[in-house]
Amino acid sequence: MLQAGEGIRVWVKDNKPSARLKIYCHEHLVTYVDRMPGLGFGENNNFLYAQIKSECGFQQGDYFVVLNPDLSIAPETLLALIEQMKKDACALATINLYRDQEYLTSDANIRRFPTLFSLLRMTIKRSITKNYDKKNMRSACHVDWASGAFLVFDAMHYAALQGFDQAYFMYFEDVDICYRSQQLLGKGVLYYPQFKAIHLAAHKNRNIISQHAIWFFSSFMKFLSRRYFLYQRQKPLSASNWAK
Repeated sequence: MLQAGEGIRVWVKDNKPSARLKIYCHEHLVTYVDRMPGLGFGENNNFLYAQIKSECGFQQGDYFVVLNPDLSIAPETLLALIEQMKKDACALATINLYRDQEYLTSDANIRRFPTLFSLLRMTIKRSITKNYDKKNMRSACHVDWASGAFLVFDAMHYAALQGFDQAYFMYFEDVDICYRSQQLLGKGVLYYPQFKAIHLAAHKNRNIISQHAIWFFSSFMKFLSRRYFLYQRQKPLSASNWAK
């Protein structure tokens, strides 16, 4: 878990309230929130954004970091990333994630957008979306979408996007928000390979008879319907009341 420190404030939204976690957060200067448990991934992040806005407010130059509890990043890495984002006038970014402490096994956290041919790809490659080859990406560049395990938003940009689409309970809400950012606001995801973190992903959707698999495939179909029948016909977004 990211530690709170100078320039960083950390909130944890506990979907299954735990007294032990609440004590841990208090000891590490982390704001613990257990109201409204059982929300989906996107709705939990929107909930936190609204609470932070209500309690602290967002100013120009603030950033909202979406961070999974199974991800570990050094505070100095995050602060350096945000400084670089400011220099680049970047509204949405991600970094190079690994699946081990030694930084040897790369996490496929940056991928191409799904298409109508993705189901066919699934039967052949056992993967709906194609990941980027990180070995050949040595400087900052734009990618289609990045895993919601780690996304950094300019706080005003998150507001303009109206946050995550809460119609997704789990899976593809990260694909959706990255697509809307690119398609409707003209701000794609910027990938910074020089910044690293560790993501110990569980991949519970891999079991085809699990609830996670059901969420995965229903969210996949939801995204495709939105991409081809809604977003490509929608006018560009403008900042909403979220930003006020």
